[in-house]
Amino acid sequence: MQINKISINNNQLSFKANYFRVDKLGRHCQFMTISTDNEENLGKEPVLQYERRGKLQDFPMVYDGKYYTTEVIVRPDKYRIFYKDTGKYERNGEYQIINPLYYTKIATQQYRKQNNLPLENSIAKGEVEGKVFVNTLDIPQDIPAILILDEINKAEDLVLKIPKNVKGVITSQTDIGILDHTANLVRNHYNVLSVVLDDDKFDDLKKQEGKNLYINNEHGLIKYKEIDDINTIETNPIQAVVPPKLENVERLLTYDELTPQNCGNKGYRISLIKKLIEEGKLKDISLPQGFVIPEGYINKLIEYIDVHDKKESKDRLNNGIYTQVVNKKVEELGMDKRNLIVRSNFNDEDLGSFSSAGIYESILNWDDEVLATTLDILSHAKESELPKYIHNKYGIENSQIQPSVIVQDRIKSNYDFTVYSDDNDNNTIIQLADSSTGFYKPNKALIKYNKNTKEMTIVNKESPKAKYIIDESGKIISEENEDDTITKNLEILTPFLEIVTSGAAVLEKFFNHPQDIEGGITKDGKVFFWQTRDIVAKGKKKI
Repeated sequence: MQINKISINNNQLSFKANYFRVDKLGRHCQFMTISTDNEENLGKEPVLQYERRGKLQDFPMVYDGKYYTTEVIVRPDKYRIFYKDTGKYERNGEYQIINPLYYTKIATQQYRKQNNLPLENSIAKGEVEGKVFVNTLDIPQDIPAILILDEINKAEDLVLKIPKNVKGVITSQTDIGILDHTANLVRNHYNVLSVVLDDDKFDDLKKQEGKNLYINNEHGLIKYKEIDDINTIETNPIQAVVPPKLENVERLLTYDELTPQNCGNKGYRISLIKKLIEEGKLKDISLPQGFVIPEGYINKLIEYIDVHDKKESKDRLNNGIYTQVVNKKVEELGMDKRNLIVRSNFNDEDLGSFSSAGIYESILNWDDEVLATTLDILSHAKESELPKYIHNKYGIENSQIQPSVIVQDRIKSNYDFTVYSDDNDNNTIIQLADSSTGFYKPNKALIKYNKNTKEMTIVNKESPKAKYIIDESGKIISEENEDDTITKNLEILTPFLEIVTSGAAVLEKFFNHPQDIEGGITKDGKVFFWQTRDIVAKGKKKI
């Protein structure tokens, strides 16, 4: 690395010699460590200082032959580097202001280039007309609007915080995958949602502030033109959703007992998967063992633990009769009580014209506390802003919500997948994640199966891990990459993916509607489906 020599006058330093490491795990970028090359030799014991919770934190920096680097992950908004052995500070002790998202964006740009991915990612494809606003939520509500944001920190903010008359959003930084639950949610919320990593194009879009634009991203890339007038806001009210009224059931239900009347659509669809497997129509597909804890059982539990003594209440929850019944059911079904997943199963989920995907919780249960986990899911649904917003938008009253949960074996899969049985262009789309590479499931690929030609191709892929060291000016000065394992193993994976696409076709035909399916492939070659839902109307737009 070429370094310009530094001159020091009156202890004023004018150099750029700090570096930031960004680790890429699949599509996720994590701002990790801060380094200095200490070219001006201020000392040999540098520490990184920044304030945390009102206290000054010191993090030792270790020399690796090239840089002094923090040993731990740090995520400060500002920092300074102090040399303990000499008492000197870099840059006169002034705090350096940094924006981690700036560096993660640079890493993402480089990463997508290396993997031959476009610098645009269209989450919701369509067309929109509106007046352009940039980096503001102060938007008049009487006109159609298009919002351009430098970054979106939380995907749920796309639904919760942006004015309702905004029909198109363009950003240069967010973290949403094509088939994520959040992606399905925003596809039903916006006509257009694109992530533009091409700096020149994004800057040009921002220059359209205040203009009336027509935007079309149906083919993946944004095309736009200025227009004289924009259509008025649609005044048609959103059709209210009426969740089905369920029977009161005060006992646990097995898959074979599930009906739309006693457990709702989500659980009932799982029972239909089981039936199709048993009838030989879903070939080579397995289903995780499980059962449903219905609303009536949960209400009796809440009544049982509602005592004044907190210790007794906790003991009733963890060891009482209702927990004993659940543990007995787990044992009867041969399930692993320390490796379960508890999924929401509310009566407004997976309806034909309405999807609640992404607004409720599914929680891993490691510690044999299924009922405590169940109550956590109910608490989240009651307190979280996203369910409240969606319910209000679709006219769903709190009194109409009937919560229950599905308890399933957590399958230890090597590969997890989400499948859209049809992308509205006669393709089946598979988002495949290689779980064997670690907890973060970093190695992902988007695979397209053409129903006509029977051809299966990798549309885009993501290498398992990448590491970038970036200087303060945004220049990448060092990088490391790993080859992606899905491309490497595609020949081995193809027979299993053919089972997935065949199964998706069966479910699509059975339900007479394109399906959103979740599942996995285990180390011993079993293909699991653990749930399926209709892709709702707007979600059927091209992906």
